[in-house]
Amino acid sequence: MILDEEIELPRKLIVKPIADSYNSYSVDEKTKRDWSGNIYLGCIAAILTIAYFT
Repeated sequence: MILDEEIELPRKLIVKPIADSYNSYSVDEKTKRDWSGNIYLGCIAAILTIAYFT
C-alpha cells in the first residue's frame, strides 16, 4: 500500500441562482446515497421473519 498517492474523486456540483438576489448562487454538492445500512437492516428483518415463522 502506498500512502502518498491520493485519488481525487470528481465532484458533481449543482449551481442554482438565488431568487431575488443579484449575482448570488447556491452551490450544492450532489452525493450518492449510502444503501449499505438499508440493505443490512433488510437482511436482519428477513432473517427475523424467517425465524419467527419456522
